[in-house]
Amino acid sequence: MDIVVPYNPNDRQKIFHSCPAEEVVYGGAKGGGKSCALVMEALAYALEYQGAELYLFRETYDDLEANIIKEWKEKVPQELYKYNETKHIAHVIGGSRVYFRFINNKADAEKYNGRSIDWIGVDELTKHEEESIQILLSCLRSPKGFPPRFRGTCNPGGIGHVWVKKRYIQATSYGKEMTVDPVTGNRIAFIPAKVYDNPVLMKNDPAYVRRLENLPPAKKKAYLEGDWDAYEGQAFEEWNPEIHVCRPFEIPPWWRRWRGNDPGYADPFAWYWLAVSPDGIVYCYREYTRDPKDPRVTYSDQAREVMRLSKNEDISFTVVGRDAWNRVGRGFSTGKNPSDGKSIVDCYIEGGLTGCIPPPTEQNVARKARKAVMHEYLKPFEDERTGRTIAKLQIFSTCTRLIEALPNLVVDDKDAEKVSEEPHIYTNPYDAIGYALVAWHVRHSKPPEPEKTEFQRDKERLARLRKRRKRIV
Repeated sequence: MDIVVPYNPNDRQKIFHSCPAEEVVYGGAKGGGKSCALVMEALAYALEYQGAELYLFRETYDDLEANIIKEWKEKVPQELYKYNETKHIAHVIGGSRVYFRFINNKADAEKYNGRSIDWIGVDELTKHEEESIQILLSCLRSPKGFPPRFRGTCNPGGIGHVWVKKRYIQATSYGKEMTVDPVTGNRIAFIPAKVYDNPVLMKNDPAYVRRLENLPPAKKKAYLEGDWDAYEGQAFEEWNPEIHVCRPFEIPPWWRRWRGNDPGYADPFAWYWLAVSPDGIVYCYREYTRDPKDPRVTYSDQAREVMRLSKNEDISFTVVGRDAWNRVGRGFSTGKNPSDGKSIVDCYIEGGLTGCIPPPTEQNVARKARKAVMHEYLKPFEDERTGRTIAKLQIFSTCTRLIEALPNLVVDDKDAEKVSEEPHIYTNPYDAIGYALVAWHVRHSKPPEPEKTEFQRDKERLARLRKRRKRIV
């Protein structure tokens, strides 16, 4: 007896189903048929590899039931499986089992530690932290010899936006190529899909597209266009690399220069060099930071490297993060005044760094001030001389960590006037340049006076002599 599965995949879904990579993420915009494709991919694997163990995850059981389980019951013919309503397990003919489960945090994910899972599917991947998904990926193995597979779906935004974008979107050049995880050897692919790729939805609910088109700009870019650089909760929606990033050039020696720093040893530290032009444009022209995987660098050694990089430059001052000014040491252990201990700034000074100043405002106020000032410097405007759209902050293309960080920062959950303090890999560069910008007020570099000719010098000397004679008389 032939059993007909009521599923006719669209072109993007076909690419998703035929992709041979071990890790494949599908989606990027609303309405692309993500949940349906994920369920059908699970069914195909369960039928092909009889006796396999498959897990389908969402962030809550309510979402699991309203989307994944509902999709399974509607699309998969009852002749192909028996469903245990109590345990939420689908027993597929041939012996495969599909477990419908939820994970909301790392603790939920750790419940599956040590299991051997042939196939894992996660719907709405960006609603999960990276640690939770890495725990699930560690369970991806098949003692039976089946090819282990991880499949995910997602939209831009959510707490997992940054890591999903980095691992699956940017690493694959936004779906243009397949990449390989250097640690696991897994092939990684991203299959972008939009509502326009879903003819069934376009036909059954044409008003859905109009609803997406009427969303606020950031949501529209994310949900309709699948734009990973614009999403709900983004701290700096005005970010545009075409406006804010420039090619490096030789900074004139007479431009005023200063530095900003966010301290770190276990955390990635960040140092930035800034200079201001005669027309008030601030250029961030140098970056010094550490990748989390690189060896740690002591504070005094950081200072030595900063001084080496700044050789022969006239640096006006260095704004150092407030934590670096806290003195710790024997005062805390003895119960006496802790000011007799050493601060991070002391370590910087030992490394040869001079001209350190603290941020100008108290910490809580400073967080709001940094965000407000950053908006001012990122705000686009038209340059009257060139007709080009630029901003008051220009970042050299060599400052790669800062360029990566700014579009990936999200607002604080409790106060939209602040930037979230996580993840540190992105907040540290932001804090460093933020300290520097807040400490700087609107002043321009004054060009040096042109060298005077001998005739001009003689003329000035003659004028001074005449004034002196008048005073004598």
